[in-house]
Amino acid sequence: MKPIRVLAILALIIANTNLLTANTAEEVRPLLIGAKVPSVEVANQQGGPVDLMEILRGRSSVVIFYRGSWCPYCNTQLSELASIEDDLIKRGYQIVAISPDKPESLDITDVKHNLGYQLLSDSEHKAMDAFGVSYENKKRGKLPVPSVFLVTPELEISFQYVNPNYKYRISSDLLLAAANAKEH
Repeated sequence: MKPIRVLAILALIIANTNLLTANTAEEVRPLLIGAKVPSVEVANQQGGPVDLMEILRGRSSVVIFYRGSWCPYCNTQLSELASIEDDLIKRGYQIVAISPDKPESLDITDVKHNLGYQLLSDSEHKAMDAFGVSYENKKRGKLPVPSVFLVTPELEISFQYVNPNYKYRISSDLLLAAANAKEH
């Protein structure tokens, strides 16, 4: 086979393969501890574009990826997170929760759980792709594996919890312990 033909075939394969989205939740490849947060655009609750790096830069952050407002496990996690928000703020953290929900759905989630932290829309899947937590779901399309990342003010991942089984989430106690350990 001629080298040009081989290159053309490889280019076709690459063009038709989404290298950022795993086929299953078990195949995701999340950012590792020490990796830098990528610059990606998401939407705020009003639908306006925001750069995730700009939101996180200069502050310790808890970044949550959740499946959506329709997920009962996610709703429980968001409520539990709200219950420890004051403790995280005292430790110098802001909370940012990201889902593929459209911006207008974020308000419903916010009101339902009386959340004090930021909800962001990743309906274009840029952040979950960049963080390596997206996968294809037959019923719902592209989803993130529920994930928690602690991010330093210098935009470095200092802790991550990623579990492909959507039913298992990090406990509030473990998240607080991880946040406390990163303070020292």
